Amino acid sequence: MADEPKKIPNIRTLKTDAEIFMKEKQISQLDIARGAYRAGRDVPRTVPAQSFNYKIIIFAGLAVLIVGLAIFFAFRLFFPATPAPQSGAEKPTANFLPVDGTKEIIFSEANPGALLSALLEERVKNLRFDTAVYLPIKILKNTGEEKFLAAPDLARSLAWQAPAEFLGNLQPDFNLLAVYGQNSRDIAVILKIKNFPSALASLFNWEKTIWQDFKPFLQTEDIKNISQFAFADDLIKNNDARVLKNSQGKIILGYSIFNHQYVIISTSREALSTILDRLIALPPR
Repeated sequence: MADEPKKIPNIRTLKTDAEIFMKEKQISQLDIARGAYRAGRDVPRTVPAQSFNYKIIIFAGLAVLIVGLAIFFAFRLFFPATPAPQSGAEKPTANFLPVDGTKEIIFSEANPGALLSALLEERVKNLRFDTAVYLPIKILKNTGEEKFLAAPDLARSLAWQAPAEFLGNLQPDFNLLAVYGQNSRDIAVILKIKNFPSALASLFNWEKTIWQDFKPFLQTEDIKNISQFAFADDLIKNNDARVLKNSQGKIILGYSIFNHQYVIISTSREALSTILDRLIALPPR
């Protein structure tokens, strides 16, 4: 008997599997397509994030900065800051001349008379002949703050009735001194000025009343009939000076201007001579 030809086995493919699956489930290709569409529609989609534009932030920041600077400088131009009024300094003025000692005096703003009392105490000390002591003055404010006096503050504290032109011509720096001579104990002051001709004219005007401002440092017997006295020219250490003599010919007050910058006022000719001698030997810088 002749052999029967062998049957070629069916090859399994994705298509055949799909056909068998559809036949078993009794669905059509349309049903599969519809299901695939629904599945794809329900899957959440990720939208790619837009790249952040940093250039916009940079340009905006620069614009704000430019506008802010413009407003600031315009405000400073039209509304300049008002400088705070200065009263006193953190450090005392350096010595204008060589001295033999320094004595700091502190008085309270609430008791301005204490300054005069302290100066009178220094004046009556019995120190050796030809001694000059520098007296930096410090004021204790009502706020508790301590400041060294400037020249205008000194004038106010001692109640000087000097011409306004003279007070306005003062530099802040000054030296207050106690000078001890052979025959006198004196208080002297060296004031630095801004303008020599103006200061000289103001001093001439002050001559009528200056003795009243220095009266606490003058002897009672020396100022009897003082209304009859008058200032006169003098020459001290080759420097022009103006001095006030009493009826006995004693010089009780005098002033000179050294190097057109420093007004020296003292209660004796001897003290003026001592101060001028030291200024000449070592002029202030």
